[in-house]
Amino acid sequence: MKTTYIAILFMIQFSVASNFCLFDVQGNCVEKNPTHDSYKNVVKKEGFKKYYIASASNKNLNVQQTYVSKPYAKAKGKKRWYEVDWEEGLKLCPEKKTNASDGVWIVNGPAHVDSLNCVYVDGSPYTRSILVLFSRNPSDLTEADSNWVLVNQTIVELAGKTFKIWDSYYGDEPKKNKIREVSFQYDLIVDKTEFRIKDAIWLRKKTSEMQGRNPDSLKFNSFEMFFKRDFARNFYPFQDSINNLNYPAVNDERYVSIRSQIDLLNPVWNSLALQDSAVYSKKQKGFVRIFENNTVDFWDTTANGYRYPLRDEWIVLQNGGSSTIFPWGNKPDEMKLSRYMNINCSNGKIGVYSVKSFEPNRFGLYDVYGNAEEVVMSIKGTTYGSGLDCNGYEDSPNLRPSCRFIKQYVCIERGKPYLKDSPFVKGLKGFRLVRKLE
Repeated sequence: MKTTYIAILFMIQFSVASNFCLFDVQGNCVEKNPTHDSYKNVVKKEGFKKYYIASASNKNLNVQQTYVSKPYAKAKGKKRWYEVDWEEGLKLCPEKKTNASDGVWIVNGPAHVDSLNCVYVDGSPYTRSILVLFSRNPSDLTEADSNWVLVNQTIVELAGKTFKIWDSYYGDEPKKNKIREVSFQYDLIVDKTEFRIKDAIWLRKKTSEMQGRNPDSLKFNSFEMFFKRDFARNFYPFQDSINNLNYPAVNDERYVSIRSQIDLLNPVWNSLALQDSAVYSKKQKGFVRIFENNTVDFWDTTANGYRYPLRDEWIVLQNGGSSTIFPWGNKPDEMKLSRYMNINCSNGKIGVYSVKSFEPNRFGLYDVYGNAEEVVMSIKGTTYGSGLDCNGYEDSPNLRPSCRFIKQYVCIERGKPYLKDSPFVKGLKGFRLVRKLE
């Protein structure tokens, strides 16, 4: 399976996206949506250095591109991972040991090459991963080098490490806190910020394009399309989606699979009709979630797509790997908390705020406290489920210590005062995505 992985991605690139071109070095589209065979024939005839494959648009319109050359954040075999910010383009050149004329670039996004066969990958305004292949043999793409450009994403190294986490506790005394040790066998690629309305609009538009619909026929500035409940709009300062582009979006599981598909990754979740026990038994190699409508969601543990973080993963990510209750120690500290979130959020006037408005934690993650309350996953036996990190800040003896402290500062509906003794505080239900580093 792994030996043919890159070749499979290549085929997905043209069968799903259907918006690529085979370009010459001057940037002219020689062939629209090339097949594997046509690409192979042209390259064999004309030579590698004269051609590259990239998005048909070939550039992000109305964006002044800047390209940086930077060292990779992590390397493993023929794979490289580079971390960039939104709108930050990346320049990649063939390795010195490689003859520049002996390879062709294949980019899942807008790009161009220069006379030295260096590729310039356009920056993206959206959080995502861009796959860039460098192939020396059109007949065998499994030998290609793969480069992942991580836009507003970062690698958190967890593999082989053990962390202490402060979990739920069963009383008001500190000695009742429950401390557990957790270990991981993998590293994670994590969104630096919460999923934004801007990302949601983009994914809906890309989905419409792939389905052959005219994206302009949809009302992308319609605020209602992002929210299933009327109260959600009251968390935002403006009553339209365009003015709230950089604010966290309301959780919607559909975006998880859509972004996996666009980034050429295998979806983690697959829905199946639960017709008989044979279907259920066949899928026992992973985790399942059964619904009343006679369907089952299967979580493929081998897939490389996006998902919500597991609860233990999120506690470690939120705390920056610290073994204390908070990144700064075990004692609540309002001034130190104010570095990471808006502690005045619960005054009934502000609601959620733009992502990256406060400092990141030690892992480079923003808004790990406050703003939208994020969704996490949990596993019990052979089943899995999802829910809010702090259970909606419900006043429960099982609420972990950090949730209890943050509760008094949580963003609530605009115009509604925070009630300290209320049994439930409604926060905006948002999310961020992670995936395993292969």
